[in-house]
Amino acid sequence: MPATSPTPLLAALALTLAIVALAGFVDALSFLQFKGLFVSFMSGNTTSLGVAAAKADGAKLHQLLLVISLFVGGVVLGTLLHNRAGERWSTSLILSMVSMLLALAHAYPLLAIEGLTLAMGILNASVHEVGGAKVSLTFVTGTLVKFGTGLANLLSGRHESWDWLWQLTLWLGFLSGALAGAAALLRLPQAALLLAAGLSLALALLAGLVRRGLR
Repeated sequence: MPATSPTPLLAALALTLAIVALAGFVDALSFLQFKGLFVSFMSGNTTSLGVAAAKADGAKLHQLLLVISLFVGGVVLGTLLHNRAGERWSTSLILSMVSMLLALAHAYPLLAIEGLTLAMGILNASVHEVGGAKVSLTFVTGTLVKFGTGLANLLSGRHESWDWLWQLTLWLGFLSGALAGAAALLRLPQAALLLAAGLSLALALLAGLVRRGLR
């Protein structure tokens, strides 16, 4: 990682982990509420798409194609917003939009899948790199591969840096968010989405302060 003042960098790392946890939180809600449907983990949905095609399950095919398309659309929209707003404000604006979509999904349950998927696509544009370390909010498999590769390099004497430990931290962040999301839905089913919306809004407020510190 490049030389950056420790306090702002730690704040940026903490913010990133919180955003990753938010993605895990919402994905767990979706998985439980919509019978195995993911809104941020498109690898799982792609596998389900293949299974639905093999079974000629038209309803499931339509649902999965819609979710994957909305997720990609959200990534496009979030990236355009990121490029337009600039580094200083983009994360705050994206997280505010995510908060609004999560609140709308709570208010209009019939559009919950669409709102959650679009929100998670947009969320993926909120952060790409922290302190020189690449961040993938929902590509959990790739995160574990990078961690495993780094561990293998350490065991084989090819160790060059400890950046691969960051990948394990990201995985733990996503896992923690998923655990919290599942617990929230099981214990507070009527308020779980509002909790996610509130967390996203709180992170939006913090993001501006973190970005200013990094500058």
